[in-house]
Amino acid sequence: MKVTVDANILIAALIKGGSTRKILTNSAITVFAPAFLFSEIIKYKREIVKKSKGSEDDFNYLFAILLKNIKIIDDKELLPYLPAAKTLISDKKDLLYFACALYKDTVIWSNDKEFKKQKRVKIFTTEEMLKEVGAYNNS
Repeated sequence: MKVTVDANILIAALIKGGSTRKILTNSAITVFAPAFLFSEIIKYKREIVKKSKGSEDDFNYLFAILLKNIKIIDDKELLPYLPAAKTLISDKKDLLYFACALYKDTVIWSNDKEFKKQKRVKIFTTEEMLKEVGAYNNS
């Protein structure tokens, strides 16, 4: 299964172990994200560290592990897909996620309710992802 992940999903995995982290590291899933995701994570790094009750070193270690499972797509590669993405979502900060999904022909994993208002790109919440990949085992 190919999935484009939004920053909030990665943030949730960095804050707390559990189902989100398990899904992100499931070998049956190929995870993509626009490079923009880095700036979002770094922007909220202090808050993530505080909420996780871990150290900055813990954050850095876990972030590196999770990133090994995410194929980062350079934002420049997504430029041709932005016009189509603009027809799907009005929030400019979310355009690159939709452009990435269109470029790599993926679903989007997000808990953002606004994402489901369009019908072109399939959106999975974390709960739906659990059901979708529940039959898969990590290798």
